Amino acid sequence: MKRFLFSSLLISLTFSSVSFATDKIVGGELVDPAIIETNYIVSIGGGCAGSIISEKWILTAAHCQSIFNKAITGGSVDLKSPKRIKLEVKKSYIHPKNNSRTMSYDFALLELKNHIDFKSTGLGAIALVDPELANNGAIDEGVNATVLGWGTTSENGSISSMLRKVDVPIVGYERANAMTSYNGKIDASMIAAGFDNGKKDSCQGDSGGPFTVVASDGAPLLVGVVSWGQGCARAKYYGIYGNVSVAHPWILETLSK
Repeated sequence: MKRFLFSSLLISLTFSSVSFATDKIVGGELVDPAIIETNYIVSIGGGCAGSIISEKWILTAAHCQSIFNKAITGGSVDLKSPKRIKLEVKKSYIHPKNNSRTMSYDFALLELKNHIDFKSTGLGAIALVDPELANNGAIDEGVNATVLGWGTTSENGSISSMLRKVDVPIVGYERANAMTSYNGKIDASMIAAGFDNGKKDSCQGDSGGPFTVVASDGAPLLVGVVSWGQGCARAKYYGIYGNVSVAHPWILETLSK
């Protein structure tokens, strides 16, 4: 099931040293912006989310494309805040290998009409994992990752107006592809994460949002995009995220256009 309900380029893009995911965060907690950096996350049409990766680009999920023309806002953990900043999309780009049936390469880039002034808006960009960092352990099995979103707090529940987070461990391909789990459906363009007993997960409304790990300097590093899963927080059915390291070459190529 899809989880969907209805600068310096180099600095922001790298760090030097079937069910759509329309879900909310299940088993998580409210985000305190004083503790966790959140100025890069945006809401897309009230049904998806995305991450600012440079002054003019947002990374999200391809399966959210039907609402790319809806309001995109950021700047507050509260969706109802009058202080949220509205961003306008000029053009969208879908990964050329995207397959809506298998959910492979579930990535989209949104080019904004205007550059974001990070200083005046308080918005910011998040660094992306690259293949080298991925190969050096950034997305290894057992690494703890964080999912942020305004999705539902339970399967088929209501959307949260306040940003929430949940921490989940990355799950290896062997476990995720077991017959008792996704039975071979998880490919290299995806990352699985969660607990064997469920309990914590992304959910409807979180689609396209950030799946991050902590970089060596303590800053968040974007390693995944909320993509899909079998229900929400079900035992042995982990949350599935687009693997940003696999999309990294396409992202760089698209941003250079």
